[in-house]
Amino acid sequence: MNPQGQAIATQLRDHLEQELAVHRRLLLLAEEKQRHIVAHEIPAFTNVISQEQIAITDASRLRQVRDRLLRAVATVLAIKPESLTLSAIIERTEGVLRTQLAERQRELRTMLERLRQLNERNLLLVRSGLGLVRDILIAVVGGGDGRGYDRRGNHGAIGTGAGQLLNLAG
Repeated sequence: MNPQGQAIATQLRDHLEQELAVHRRLLLLAEEKQRHIVAHEIPAFTNVISQEQIAITDASRLRQVRDRLLRAVATVLAIKPESLTLSAIIERTEGVLRTQLAERQRELRTMLERLRQLNERNLLLVRSGLGLVRDILIAVVGGGDGRGYDRRGNHGAIGTGAGQLLNLAG
């Protein structure tokens, strides 16, 4: 590999390390979010979401930089644009740099898979919590049969609104 290719590939390696740092931060935030979901700490959960948005913006920015670096390395290594992948670049690099790039790629894949799984679990927890709230509301408000509670608390009154919790006319 020529010196220019070596320099750009080294920049790519360092850049992948930056991406890994952002994804580690996202993973820690997702774990923290899960703890707040389980403990039903809504203000803390909301705070973590705002921190997560900043990290997601950083990850998006870094991804754009990585795409530019990949194109630059591909130009130096004469890799066709249609076959441009990090794996193709790794195959064309040599020595220690090749090992380092492959390691970063493996870590990034592992990190992204863990993050995906954790986000899916968090989504399941939120959906379960919302389903529980919906079930409780149906029990309190009524099952949508058009009957609610009158102002004396008697069930069976014809509801007047969408919630059908209270029929003030009854």
